[in-house]
Amino acid sequence: MDLQGKDRLIVALDLPDHEAALEAVDVLDNVFFFKIGYHLLLTGRVLELLEKIQEDRAGQGGVFIDFKLPGDIDDTIKGFIRSCLSLNVKLLTLDAGTANSKTARAISIIQEARGESEDPRIIMVPMLSSLDADDLELFEGEHCGATRYIVDRGRKLLEYGCDGLVVSGEAIKTCRESFPNCMIVSPGIRPTGFPTQDHKRYTTPAEAIRYGADYLVVGRPVLQAKNRWQAAQDIISEIDRESTHSQFT
Repeated sequence: MDLQGKDRLIVALDLPDHEAALEAVDVLDNVFFFKIGYHLLLTGRVLELLEKIQEDRAGQGGVFIDFKLPGDIDDTIKGFIRSCLSLNVKLLTLDAGTANSKTARAISIIQEARGESEDPRIIMVPMLSSLDADDLELFEGEHCGATRYIVDRGRKLLEYGCDGLVVSGEAIKTCRESFPNCMIVSPGIRPTGFPTQDHKRYTTPAEAIRYGADYLVVGRPVLQAKNRWQAAQDIISEIDRESTHSQFT
């Protein structure tokens, strides 16, 4: 993708309340793309936060809504998508708990509701970055290995019509090779020296770009830094350096 580092970094606003989120958006004026998830869903003022991102960035702010939207009746889904369109939501996750006809139907309704617009693009998670092959064997009864599971499940989700996949760790590379035109959004990003915490599958920013990721989602390495602006800028610079010689850029 012909994007600069500032376009490819998505900062996850996994913060306890909207005051903290608004403060982070103010400080991170070098970031144009933010993820909003369950942390902020029930604390109120979501619309104020979304509007601020757009206003402060002259309409260029991108928003990633990570609610893993479940299937619902058609009219409810259409209404939600119309709201996303008015707020410049770029990415939206659907629940991938079961890849079945219900998932396919929800994707079809979203595509219809967004009309001529490409956004919000529908992305789905074949496997959380906090899980690995041991978890597959325990919960799924699978013995094929994490990467194979991610690719097989990702293929099924793409066949249902989603626009991209959320993939972490070395599976990014295999998914890029298997799905050359698929959008890949990568969480589990850990700059060198930062603790892995609850991510079992992770990469540095440079590794993720080298493997073929389009967007990187970073939360704690930025939000827990003493200088959040500089932490974000360091990641942006690392993305740009690696992008100059990545075969996937």
